[in-house]
Amino acid sequence: MTALAYLFTFFKNAIYGTTNFFTKGLNANDIDAIDILALRFLLSFVILWLLKSCKIIKINVGLKDVFKNTEQSKFIKPLFLAALFSPIIEMLFETIGFTKTSAVTAGVILSLMPIAACVCESLILKEGTSTVQKIFLALGIIGVIYIGIKTNTSDGKDTLFGIACLVIAVIAGPLYLVFSRKCSGKFKALEITYFSCLLGTIVFNSISVAKHLWQGTIADYFDPYFNPDNIMGFVTLSIVSTIFCTLMNNFSMSRLQASTVSAFSGVSTIVTILIGVIFLNEKLYYFHYIGFALILARMIGVSYIAIKKDRKKSA
Repeated sequence: MTALAYLFTFFKNAIYGTTNFFTKGLNANDIDAIDILALRFLLSFVILWLLKSCKIIKINVGLKDVFKNTEQSKFIKPLFLAALFSPIIEMLFETIGFTKTSAVTAGVILSLMPIAACVCESLILKEGTSTVQKIFLALGIIGVIYIGIKTNTSDGKDTLFGIACLVIAVIAGPLYLVFSRKCSGKFKALEITYFSCLLGTIVFNSISVAKHLWQGTIADYFDPYFNPDNIMGFVTLSIVSTIFCTLMNNFSMSRLQASTVSAFSGVSTIVTILIGVIFLNEKLYYFHYIGFALILARMIGVSYIAIKKDRKKSA
């Protein structure tokens, strides 16, 4: 099961690396970032709700556990906090941050997430990382920063507000991992995924509806769904990225430390760059290979030490 958790963590980050490509595709069709989040989570939740209603999947948690005194209510707080930190806070501030900073700045700031994960799991879960693991984590961060510094880009303009939003996202991501791990003993990975999609649907659609009402475009709310050019983007973001990736992530968090899971985040950076090379005709330079090597060293080093720790505990 632990090996499966590592495999899921790798694939989850590899898929996350493609989301920027599909999000940009939807943006190119003049869909606002908030509308993308709203429609993405709405479709995800409807699919999960239909599967639940048809008794294909079994889920024993919902909003009733938040507002009523049920058997699950006493365990709902960490689940609610996990869903609040991601998708809501992390994705919202990350999306805003991307629009207010350059790609390089965003990549460098988001690369600090493994450090935040170490701090969060140490303070909340009382789980520590060894000195060697910290060194490997630092290697991966250096790799991302090195790629960012050497990349010549002028897309976007850095603002203090954008940087602040990305810092909030960096803090929210690890907090989600920590609280997902904390509630994994009481809720199944599928239930955590369902509740996250439910809360994301309510919050993002509330914001989007308010925006459309203000602009007088509420009649066009579902138009992006009916554009054939958007089908692939919404299917990938809603089903593959949101449902499958969140499910894999929640399963991994039930078996691995937050710092170990976050060590794989560099895979997303690698996949994003490779997609740019393959599909957008972008060039791969020598500094990319150096950065990739450092990122992979972090992932392999942290994972190897974590596996050794697990084997010692089992023994």
